[in-house]
Amino acid sequence: MNTHISDRASPAPHDRFTDRLVAEAVRLHEDQAGRVIDEPHAWQAGRDAGGDLEHRVLVRARATRLGAQVRDALGGARTLAGWILILILLLTGLSGMAAAGAALAAPLVAGSSQINILWALGSLLGVQLLMLLLWALFMLVRPRGGGGLLGQGVLGLAGGLARRLVRGQAPVLAIRALLQLMSRNGLGRWSAGTLTHLIWAAFTAGALLMCLWALSVRQYDFVWGTTLLAEDHFVGLITALGLLPGWLGLPMPDEALIRASRLGVTEDALGRVQWSSWLLGSLLFYGLLPRLGLGLWCALMARRARRRLRLDLTGPGYARLAPRLLPNSQRLGVVDPPPLTLIHPPEPPRHRERHGGATLALLGYELEQADDHWIQHHKRPAWIPLGQVDDRHTRRDVLAAAQSLQPPPAVVVAVCSLARTPDRSTEAFLTELRARTRAPVWLLLDQQDMAQTRGIDPRARRTAWEQLAERAGVDQLLPERSTDADRPAAEILEAAFAASEDAKP
Repeated sequence: MNTHISDRASPAPHDRFTDRLVAEAVRLHEDQAGRVIDEPHAWQAGRDAGGDLEHRVLVRARATRLGAQVRDALGGARTLAGWILILILLLTGLSGMAAAGAALAAPLVAGSSQINILWALGSLLGVQLLMLLLWALFMLVRPRGGGGLLGQGVLGLAGGLARRLVRGQAPVLAIRALLQLMSRNGLGRWSAGTLTHLIWAAFTAGALLMCLWALSVRQYDFVWGTTLLAEDHFVGLITALGLLPGWLGLPMPDEALIRASRLGVTEDALGRVQWSSWLLGSLLFYGLLPRLGLGLWCALMARRARRRLRLDLTGPGYARLAPRLLPNSQRLGVVDPPPLTLIHPPEPPRHRERHGGATLALLGYELEQADDHWIQHHKRPAWIPLGQVDDRHTRRDVLAAAQSLQPPPAVVVAVCSLARTPDRSTEAFLTELRARTRAPVWLLLDQQDMAQTRGIDPRARRTAWEQLAERAGVDQLLPERSTDADRPAAEILEAAFAASEDAKP
């Protein structure tokens, strides 16, 4: 029984989001490299930290050289992101000023000072009120999605530009880790919502300032008109919209002024002031304040999501760290040997068929030139990397990663080199791998060209691997025919995995 996640809470004197981001960046690097960063002082720091597995993982990641580089990169990224946000808000505010200026300048261009009050208000608030309703609808219908199109667009654009423009290992890993964490626990949704409402608030603030300036230095006559609707409908609408601004003591147009402002009817100076107050109050109460309030709410929810965010310790990238970070008393359950009466002779392993799942766990065992092998650089999201085995430490890490996968993958694939001689160590590893997982275990033979270059007979070597696979209980050996060995190993595996999917009952 494996109980490597302790129930004890780790100390958390401050917000640990940055530490978790650093740990995620280190995990991404280790997944890509196929092995963990082996720095003794970092391992020792993690073990000495105490607490649960997550706390030890955070301390160990922070103590690595890569972790320090990622933290430095995050400091610069935060400063850059702050300036970019300020620039976006300034440009959006200028856009709001331009929209308000266009709405108020159109009558002057036509040689008139009359402004259709509802047309002006609709041009400034209509689109964003519609977007606000859509945001609320998506938040209700898709509670795990949403966030606002503007905010999602800004986050997506920032992530895409960062991936293309940023250079250096640590900054790239920091960006990838941030995007990974943003997809969990609703953090990305609330962050996108915060950006969306802040952008619309900046737009409305710019429009409000421009309207205040234009109404202060120019004289406008406010009118309204309709062809299809009744006059009472407009009177009721304008009166209702003026209720909230009226609570602040702003002068609002009464029913008599509203009816008198029908197209073609002149109005006095007091009427112009009341209409101006109505327009400014409507922009404030139905544009700026709702966006500021919702932006603050989303920011608080994003902060809450950050605090509640935890690392996915069940994933292979973190589970393989447990044997080195946790003491045996936390990692193991019952360690006493079973009574002699319970010991039976081992039974031959039973063949396992693929029974579900769409993921494939992939590992390399003593591969030649492992750092450049294709299993470290493939782009298939359903293929989970477990790492590379080349010594006893990485062997323990990979086995722990394979055992942690819950639910188990559809298949666990061990990629071995045909250029290496199958020995008892390989057989013991495959046997233990099969004992650690409930999924079928496949053996994929690769690097046949390297074996031929060294003068190795591929048929004889394959026969030796077949015998080892049978003794270890391997469920399938790939390629199934020696004549297929000239095809790329990744292509062979992909075809066999697809065929097993089709063969499922």
